[in-house]
Amino acid sequence: MKSVLYTMMIAAFLNPFVSSSLTMSFPDMMQEFGATTNDMAWVVESFLLCCTVAVIPAGKLADIYGKRKLFYIGSIVFTMISGFMCFVDSVEMLTVYRALQGIALGVVYTTSMSILTLSVPLERRGYAFGMIGGMVYLGLSLGPAVGGFLNYYYGWRSIFVFTTLLGVVANVMAFRSLHEEWVHTPDSSISTRSLLLYALGISAVMIGITEWVRFWWSAYAVGAGILALCLLGYVEWNSKDPLIPVRMFLSNIVFTMSSIAAMMNFSATFGVGFVLSLFLQMIMGFDSRMTGLILCIQTGIMVFLAPRMGALSDRYNPVVFARWGMVLIGVGLLAMAYGTFTESMTIIMVSLAVVGIGVSCFAPPNNNLIMSSVPKEYIGFASSTISTVRLLGQTLSMALIGIILAYTIEGRTALQMMAYNSTIALVVFGIICLVGAIPAGWNKKSI
Repeated sequence: MKSVLYTMMIAAFLNPFVSSSLTMSFPDMMQEFGATTNDMAWVVESFLLCCTVAVIPAGKLADIYGKRKLFYIGSIVFTMISGFMCFVDSVEMLTVYRALQGIALGVVYTTSMSILTLSVPLERRGYAFGMIGGMVYLGLSLGPAVGGFLNYYYGWRSIFVFTTLLGVVANVMAFRSLHEEWVHTPDSSISTRSLLLYALGISAVMIGITEWVRFWWSAYAVGAGILALCLLGYVEWNSKDPLIPVRMFLSNIVFTMSSIAAMMNFSATFGVGFVLSLFLQMIMGFDSRMTGLILCIQTGIMVFLAPRMGALSDRYNPVVFARWGMVLIGVGLLAMAYGTFTESMTIIMVSLAVVGIGVSCFAPPNNNLIMSSVPKEYIGFASSTISTVRLLGQTLSMALIGIILAYTIEGRTALQMMAYNSTIALVVFGIICLVGAIPAGWNKKSI
């Protein structure tokens, strides 16, 4: 079990590390390629979009052909693309490669959670998910520091050299530790119609949400995406071999409510670092180095506490941890909003610690609830669902920030509006988490 867990921990570390370290090199990339901020935004968006589209089909393919096989493919392709990215000479090529990385990591996301669930005994799953969560937060914490160091001394391409080496390590560990194929529905298949409806629906919704403030057609894109997803739901409801088992959302209340809670959690927490980064630098006058250290309060606590909270959820009711974790996050975010309103660094730093404790209490137990609430033949889909709601939540979080930060009041300066809107954004995020405490950790006794 330990060798499998260590392999999945490396895999979990890769994406947050690459994504957070890459942002440190965006100014240099823009200068070298003559790119705009919108070009760099699409470098990020192409990854999120392709990753989200890939996870559900990857889960289905893993159930048909084997989770180990799909994990190998995703991990190897990701490592190869990382190597290719050392030689890109245009922002267009960079965007395409990040999109391909998104597909590869979508496959890795889905299969790694499935393999971990099937390899770890039920009484140790909370601990395992906690360790995975700790590695995700470690990647987020180390990414800016390591990425900034590599970019400063060796150039931005060195980030991809380092990532390639990590990918090689993950592949070697996978080949040595994964011995079972985990095939659950070998006679199943994927409907092309369902796949197209899913890809079109998710893509339209994500693009529409992302561009909500900038383009008039974004609302129509979201509407068209929702229509495509509703049509997909109808098709899947009547399918004997569905890509998405929609009937399970109605019959399995724990799975459904825990998934909703996860999306609300990511919607509320993903954009906090972005908002605080702008506030601390533009309003409080901190430099980027000090801002990064302040934000590490939250991620540092999560690295330390997530494995321990996961282990405790194996011994005690995970419902309690998930629900009160969301409450703690909500309270912490509202306190943080008050801290930005009063410009109190003491309140801001204490609230960051509270949010870190809350996320540590919520994430591992909630993932445990989702993965343990389904039979083995649906493990792949459950893993895909966790990845999908996470990515949709991240997209929604950034869309909310875009909408709130675009708000202006006549007579106020740009800096005054930045301070005001930062507080409003944190209040909105806090309310989302407090409402999210209702579905968080839902079980049959809660009905």
